Amino acid sequence: MTRADAWIVTIGDELLRGEIVDSNKSFFSDRLLRLDLESARHVSVPDDPAAIEEVLREAASRARVVLVSGGLGPTRDDITTEVAARAFGRRLLRDAVVLKEIRAFFHSLGREMAANNAKQADFPEGAEVLPNPLGTAPGFMLQAEGALLFFTPGVPRELQRMTDEEILPRIEAQLGRGGVVRALLLRTFGLGESTLDHELRDLARSDPDVTLGFRTQFPDNLVRVLVRAADEAEAEKKLRDVVDRIHAKLGELVLGEGERPLEEIVGELLRERHLTLAVAESCTGGLLTSRITDVPGSSQYLVEAVVSYADESKVRELGVSAADLKAHGAVSEPVAQQMAEGVRRRAGTDLGLATTGIAGPGGGSPEKPVGTVCVALSDAEGTVVRRYQLMRDRTRNKLLASQLALDWVRRRLLGLEIGQETFPRLRGTGGGGS
Repeated sequence: MTRADAWIVTIGDELLRGEIVDSNKSFFSDRLLRLDLESARHVSVPDDPAAIEEVLREAASRARVVLVSGGLGPTRDDITTEVAARAFGRRLLRDAVVLKEIRAFFHSLGREMAANNAKQADFPEGAEVLPNPLGTAPGFMLQAEGALLFFTPGVPRELQRMTDEEILPRIEAQLGRGGVVRALLLRTFGLGESTLDHELRDLARSDPDVTLGFRTQFPDNLVRVLVRAADEAEAEKKLRDVVDRIHAKLGELVLGEGERPLEEIVGELLRERHLTLAVAESCTGGLLTSRITDVPGSSQYLVEAVVSYADESKVRELGVSAADLKAHGAVSEPVAQQMAEGVRRRAGTDLGLATTGIAGPGGGSPEKPVGTVCVALSDAEGTVVRRYQLMRDRTRNKLLASQLALDWVRRRLLGLEIGQETFPRLRGTGGGGS
């Protein structure tokens, strides 16, 4: 039987109950790709000795590398170490040096070590200890059944550091590196996942060492470019070539490279240009401001935000005309324009941004159905305002409206046309204001 490159096993009742999202699997798989190792199986098991022993034995018999997370803590349900020892016929031995380090860790926090923490210094006979500078649970490596098995705590930040500093170097030393793998994520907004796949269909066909992957992270769609090569220089060149071709194909629909969300990209543009922003929100209810302030250092460019939900607030706080509210309604281009101009004037900023709409599920009419949203952006060049028809889901309408508003700022700062998004589901009308 040909062995798979790797199996990934995560342990804990909380994973199978849905109490937490298991991000450790995806992290492990991503890191293994750097060594050109593919994950053949992801398995989650409860804190049950029989289930853990069964999956460890199967994984060790079928994979070259097995990465295991969870169950190394001090509590009664943390049983991974003792089950691993039993599964591979090893005695459980206490490491005096590790026990001393655990005591020192608690001492550094001004606390006495509880008696049950001592079990974290127990390891299967023949195991190599993997230090954990961020917590009390060291990991360990075992060689059994022809496989390399690595055991880590389940806490993501502890696991991640241990993987990068302790596990990957040991895997490379034991197995070598079959090639060099490089990957990059592109964040796009304005095309659906299937349309992206169609638009980029020719980029990877001619080279089997280039793979494009697509996934939705609403309201964005992500393109993952993965390349394989014989050495680092070739891999970097190939990756850059494919990414540049995607930029040329998609143009302004590419928000950026990497994991950075749109609010971070917009914040960087504002900071680089030394520009300030004020926000007036109605249908997004503070979500737009929350996203902006999720970025550290956003106080450098965000001056003021007003959640102006009621008509009276729009008149009082933003100077919206009561007559226009009566004539056109709160969800209208004239009101959105006055909100953007009013908040910019009130805060004395370079830009004023506004959203107003019918998020749903109620409140719509034949003339303005649920999902009707108006966005406006005001600066020294004037005000642009546009009406969109989104969808019927309240949460998605709010998120998509905030994304449109942020994308408007990005487009304005990059000198791109505003309001010409290509989402089939978005219908934009309107144009410039005064």
